[in-house]
Amino acid sequence: MELIIEGVITRVCKPYEHESGFRKCSVHVTVQDGEYSQVIPLEFLKDSVDEAVGLQEGTTIKARCNVRGKEWQKDETQEPRVFLSLIPWKYEIIEGEAAKSVEQP
Repeated sequence: MELIIEGVITRVCKPYEHESGFRKCSVHVTVQDGEYSQVIPLEFLKDSVDEAVGLQEGTTIKARCNVRGKEWQKDETQEPRVFLSLIPWKYEIIEGEAAKSVEQP
């Protein structure tokens, strides 16, 4: 499933690396939704983390994202929790930096 997110980058979080070597970096994008704004986290994974770190706050971005969901349950006595991730596979800078389009591997 694909979702297109367009908004202003408000935070580029510090990259996180798991013991296995898997890396991810969250980029928060503020999207206007009528009267209220929404902050949407985009998760850049693996090799695309290097691209995410180079993004600048205040830049307008349009990202095509894969939508991923996962159910997790600590044990049988607790309710399952569902997590949702938006993983950009292609994005373009609309303004703020020189306009460019990048497709993730």
